[in-house]
Amino acid sequence: MCKFRIQYLICFKEKLTFVESLLSRHDSCVQMFERMLLKWILTLSCLMTRSTEARICSGSRCGDCLINDGCVWCKDPGFSSTRCGLLSNIQNTGCLNIVQRKPHNVTIIEDKKFSDGGPGMDPIQIRPQKMKIRLVPNETLKIMVYYKIARNFPLDIYFLHDPSYSMSKLLTSLRRLTSDIASDLYNLTTDYRFGFGTSMDKEIEPFTNTSEYRKIYPCGTDRLQCERPYSFLHRLALTSNLSAFKDTLNNVGKTGNQDEVEGLFDGLMQVMVCGNKIGWRHKARRMIIYATDIHFHQAGDGRVAGILEPNDGLCHLDDDGKYTKAEIQDYPSVGQIIQKARENNINLIFVIGGSDTAVVSSQCYDPLTKFLPGEIRKSFPLDINATNILEIIRESYKRLRESIKLSTSGIPKEIDLGIYTNCRTGGRVPDKTNICEGLDFDTWANFTIYIDSNLNACPKENSVNMTIFPEGLEDRVQIMLDYNCECDCQREPEAEPNSTKCSGRGTYECGVCHCQEGWSGEECDCDQRGTEEEACGTEAGICSNAGNCTCNKCDCFEGYSGEKCACNDQTCPRHNGSLCGGPEHGRCSCGQCVCTSEYSGPACDCRITEDLCKNQNGTICSDHGQCICGKCQCDAGFHGKLCDICHPCPGSCTRNFDCAECVGFGQGEYNQTVCNEKCRNVEIVSYLETEAAGFNESYMSCVLKDSLGCIIYFSVYEKKDGEAVKVKETKRCPPGPINPLTIGLGVSGAVFLVALVVLIIWKLLTLLYDKVEFSMFKTEIENPDWEKSDNPLYKSCVTIVQNPVRDTSRYEKLKFDNAAFDDVSLNRKSSEFDEDKEKKTKSVHFVDDLQ
Repeated sequence: MCKFRIQYLICFKEKLTFVESLLSRHDSCVQMFERMLLKWILTLSCLMTRSTEARICSGSRCGDCLINDGCVWCKDPGFSSTRCGLLSNIQNTGCLNIVQRKPHNVTIIEDKKFSDGGPGMDPIQIRPQKMKIRLVPNETLKIMVYYKIARNFPLDIYFLHDPSYSMSKLLTSLRRLTSDIASDLYNLTTDYRFGFGTSMDKEIEPFTNTSEYRKIYPCGTDRLQCERPYSFLHRLALTSNLSAFKDTLNNVGKTGNQDEVEGLFDGLMQVMVCGNKIGWRHKARRMIIYATDIHFHQAGDGRVAGILEPNDGLCHLDDDGKYTKAEIQDYPSVGQIIQKARENNINLIFVIGGSDTAVVSSQCYDPLTKFLPGEIRKSFPLDINATNILEIIRESYKRLRESIKLSTSGIPKEIDLGIYTNCRTGGRVPDKTNICEGLDFDTWANFTIYIDSNLNACPKENSVNMTIFPEGLEDRVQIMLDYNCECDCQREPEAEPNSTKCSGRGTYECGVCHCQEGWSGEECDCDQRGTEEEACGTEAGICSNAGNCTCNKCDCFEGYSGEKCACNDQTCPRHNGSLCGGPEHGRCSCGQCVCTSEYSGPACDCRITEDLCKNQNGTICSDHGQCICGKCQCDAGFHGKLCDICHPCPGSCTRNFDCAECVGFGQGEYNQTVCNEKCRNVEIVSYLETEAAGFNESYMSCVLKDSLGCIIYFSVYEKKDGEAVKVKETKRCPPGPINPLTIGLGVSGAVFLVALVVLIIWKLLTLLYDKVEFSMFKTEIENPDWEKSDNPLYKSCVTIVQNPVRDTSRYEKLKFDNAAFDDVSLNRKSSEFDEDKEKKTKSVHFVDDLQ
C-alpha cells in the first residue's frame, strides 16, 4: 500500500508539473479553475493506470503471475509490496530477486528419416515422430511437421462383396482380372495383400425367408445353385498368395435374402474390428472395397425382427469366419461405422453396381464418404459388366496415396492448434488447411503447426499427450506437452513443503506461503475451510450478530457463547436471585445450567445427598430407584419413601416359600429356630382370602411344589409396613405307589368287559338281520308273483304242416293273431292261467280243422 501511494504521488507530480507549465500562460482566474479541474483528471488518470496494471498483473503465486504477458514476480522474503507487476514497477520497489517468464522449450525425442521401407523395415512417412514441449501459457508456439510418400508403403485390400445374383458380374470380373489388379498395384507398391468376404443379411424374418425350402434354395428356385443364407462370412484373410485369392473367388456361390435392402453393415463392422482374424497390418494402408447394388440396413431396422440389443462394435467371428451375433444384435449405426473406420484407420471405397447406381450413390453412399478417413469423397459406379473394377481400385489407391489430411487427437479445450501448409500455393504464403493433394515420391508436404493457449491460471492437469496423424494411416507425431506455468522456486529443492514458516500447513515458495486447502494467512494460521457465511453464518447473521468471524471462527461478545455465538448465557433459570444459584452451584451455558458436583436440577437448586435415600441396610432406594435431590424416584412397580413397597413385588412367592413351608408344615430349609426368627409374618389359615381388613389393595397368590412333590397354597399380602403371608393348612400330595396286582386285575377286567360288550353288540346285530330276512320271506309267501316260463323238458304235441294247395294268407293271418294272443296271455295274472290255457287249446284245435 505504501509503495502504491508513492507511485501514485510520483505519477501525479510528473503530470502536474507538465500541466502547470501550460497553465502559466493563462490568466490567474482561468488558471485557478483549470488547475482544479486538471488535478481531478490527473488523479483519475493515475488511478486508472494503477487499476490497469493491477488488472493485467495479478496472481497470488509466482506461476499465476507469470501467465500474464510482461509480468514478473518478486521472491524476496518479507517483501511488503505487491509481488506481481510489470518489470519496471517491480524494479522501482527495490526488489532484489525478480523471477521472469522463461521461453518455450521444444525437445525432439524421435526423428527418424524418411524411408520407403522394405524387408524387416517399416516405412517412414512423417517427421518428427515424437517430441516434448514445455509450453509457456498465452504465448504462441510454432512447430513443423513433414510428410513424404513412401514408395513401397504396405497396402491391405479387403473385398467385401454382396453375393446376391444381381452382383454376380462383379465376382466374374474379379475372377478374370485378379492378375491384372495385382500387376497394376505392383507398379504402385510391391507390398500388397488381398482378403475376401461376403455379406448378405440376417437369417431371420422378414430379412430372410426362413422356410426350409428357401433355406435350401435361397434364390427361389432349384434351377439355381445358391448357398444357404448367412449374414457375413469371412472367407480369406489378407494374403499375398494370388492363387489362394483366386480359389476363394471361384468357390464363392450366390445367395439371396427376402427384402430389398441388404445387411452389409454387419459384415463391414466385423471386417473393421476383427483385426487379428482379418489380418490387418499395423504399418499398412487399409482399404475395404465395399461392393453392392442397393442401400443398407442400419441401426433400428433390427427391431422389425424383434432384435432390440444394439450393436456393440466388437468382433464376433467364429473359427469358420461366420458372424455369430447376426440374429442377436441390431445392425450398426452410421455413426458407429464412421467411428470404427477412424479408430482403425480404414479407407472405405464404395463400389455401386446395378441399374440405379446414380440414385443409390447420391442418396446413401456419397454423403457417408464425407465423414470417413481419407480423401475419397464419392462412391464409384460399376459399368454393366463390372469391367471397370480395375480402374476403380487403381484410382482409389492413387488418390489416397497422393493426398494427406492431418488430424489431431487429445487436444485440451484450452489449447488452440492451427495447421497451415503451402502445398497449394507452391511455397508462397501458407494456407490455413490441413489437406495436401497431388503429392509424389519426390515432394514433401510441409505443415506449420501453431499452438496457442488461453489460460488465466495453471491447469490442474499439467501434462497433456497430443497426437498429430494423417487420416487413414498409422503414422503418428506424438507430442508430450507440459505447461511451463510454474516458477523454479515453486518446485523442490527451492520450495519447502510443510514448512515451519507456514505453521506446517503449507509450502514456502517464492517468498510466500502457499497454504493447504482450508487454511490461509501469511503463515497459514487461519482456518478458511468454507466461506465466512458457511463457517460463521446463521439465519440471524454472522455469528448470530453476537460476535466477530475471525479466520472462519466466531469470537463471541461477553455474555454469549457457542460455536456461532447462538447461546445467550443470561437466559438460564435463577435460584436465590442468581443464575443457576450462583458460581458455587453452577454456571449458565447456552441457556442451561451446568451444575457443580454437589448440586443438580434446572437451576442447580438441588443439593446432591444420598443419606436420606438409604434404608436400614444402607441400600439407596432399596435398589429400586434413584436418589434425586435427597428423594427416591422409584422404578416402575415400586413405591414408598425408600422404594421398598411393590404391587406386587417380583419374586414374592419364591422369597416367602421357605417360611410358608416351615410354618405351615414344619418342613423345608429352615429349622425351627430360624423359622421362628424370620417367619413372624406367616400364619396358617383354613382357606385363603383375596382381601382382608388392614391389608393393602394388592396381593399375590402362590402355588409352589415342595421337596416331597406336594403342592402348597399360600398368599402374600402387602401391608404398609411390609408383607404378610397366609398359608393354607392343607396341601395336595400325589398318591402312593400302585399295587401290580391291582393293575393286572384292572386290565384283565377291562379286556373282559370290552369283549363282553362286543359280543352283545354282535348278537344284537344278528338278531336284527334275521328279523329283517324273516319279514321279507313272509311277504313273498303272502303275495306270490310267479313268472310264466316253458319247461325245457316239455315238447309240444302239435305239428303244423302247410298245404301248398290251400290259400296260406288266411293261415298267416290266423297265425299272427295266435301269436298276438299268446303275447297278451303272458301278461295276465296267475289266477287266470287255467282259463287262458283252455282258450289257447281251442284255438289250436281250430287251426287243425282248417288244415
